Amino acid sequence: MFTPPDDRVVGRRVNFMATCLCDSIFSEAAISSVKLLKKYADSVVFPENQTCCGQPAFNSGDFASARKVVLSTIEAFSGNDWPVVVPSASCAAMLYHSAPEAFKGEGSSVLSRVEDFSKRVWELCDYLVNVLGVGGLDGKLPANTRVAIHNSCHSKGSGTPGALRRLVSSIDGVEVVDFKSDSCCGFGGTFSVVFPQISSEMGKAKVEAIMSASPDVVVSADTSCLLHQKGIADKLGIKYPAKHAATLFFEALKNGGNI
Repeated sequence: MFTPPDDRVVGRRVNFMATCLCDSIFSEAAISSVKLLKKYADSVVFPENQTCCGQPAFNSGDFASARKVVLSTIEAFSGNDWPVVVPSASCAAMLYHSAPEAFKGEGSSVLSRVEDFSKRVWELCDYLVNVLGVGGLDGKLPANTRVAIHNSCHSKGSGTPGALRRLVSSIDGVEVVDFKSDSCCGFGGTFSVVFPQISSEMGKAKVEAIMSASPDVVVSADTSCLLHQKGIADKLGIKYPAKHAATLFFEALKNGGNI
């Protein structure tokens, strides 16, 4: 379980961290996230010198490199002490859970700085519901739109799964469809590179389980999972209608005339 700190920083003025995958592949998820935050929060800041959360290096066991990237991230968001909102449960978990682990034994001063920063980090859905109090979205999708929700491994133990389901369920026209699988989809960051055969088989099982529910949309708070699943689906010749949660939320609000 990647449980966040109990005493995280709250507030209606926020920083936005776009993530590497949003920057390189899922730009629409980042744009939608910022528009959602501008609708519900009081102020949104995007530090342009932000880079990566450090998870690839951390997952590979290269803690020295991971620490350099984490410190660079902390510096990028040092302009204020507001919450840092991330449209990725995986990247958020890296910063609020794994980053302090990477700095254990590195001295109390730097560890304290990292721990203080970890308390500022929130995944987008978790933040919208559990900080801003967004209980539902005044959005609309075509009637009987079947939505399957994939909860990533890194979201488990946090407020993200409950928040994601609550927001999806609140959209007019949506029917949330469940499927019989709560296992990992096999991406696991560098796991998919080191163990491609195992990763592919896990991904195939996940995609087939999700598609057994006949969804019109597959939604998640993690683009990394969706990227992996869509790649597996494409190889299997399966049409896989994957969207990041923020993209779905923005589309629904736009269709409902509320953004």
